[in-house]
Amino acid sequence: MHHFINRYTVSGDVTEFRRLLAELSAHMRDQPGFSAHRLYRSARDERTFVEVAEWTDPESHRKALSGDGFLGPVSELRKHATADPAPFELLSEHSVPASE
Repeated sequence: MHHFINRYTVSGDVTEFRRLLAELSAHMRDQPGFSAHRLYRSARDERTFVEVAEWTDPESHRKALSGDGFLGPVSELRKHATADPAPFELLSEHSVPASE
């Protein structure tokens, strides 16, 4: 599994940022290799967001980043926020077992 985490700091319109990010997420969801996406907003700063995307492999993610459905909206998104994206490696995971 390929984990991609992106921290955004919004300097422009938060509503427009979220609309554009939803457009990007919809595009990515339709790409081969996409597994999941989660968006978090900081409880301390309403202009700070973190998204976590899961892909089956790095190559699928790279291919999805090169399409017009990504490049157009991301150029608009950059007008409203700065991003700090990076791939991450999952080292451990803990959860409570599901009750039967």
